[in-house]
Amino acid sequence: MVTLEMFFLIFLCIQLIHFIEEATTGFNVSFPLFKMPIGVFIIFELVFQGFFWFVFLNEAFGGREVLAHVFALLMFANGLWHIVWWGIEKKYVSGLVTAPILLITFIIFYFSTIA
Repeated sequence: MVTLEMFFLIFLCIQLIHFIEEATTGFNVSFPLFKMPIGVFIIFELVFQGFFWFVFLNEAFGGREVLAHVFALLMFANGLWHIVWWGIEKKYVSGLVTAPILLITFIIFYFSTIA
């Protein structure tokens, strides 16, 4: 049986791989809303992911289940954004390889745990 806990871990792992793809393909300078130094991007990701890893690993964290659902929705939005960005640019955009994995995982998550 698939659980929210399993999907939370899967999304965390995919996001880590997604971050590596973005960091190595210049997301920090190609993001259309604003450019940022690589250090700023890495610090943001470390804080963002660190928070959700802390929530995942700390079973006593208040609101953990809600935050797991929020993280799943954020991963869906992240994956969708990269696909839309690719559609606008009509070429590879940083994070595009792992973006569909986020979308597919969310669809499986949704139909396995919510619907």
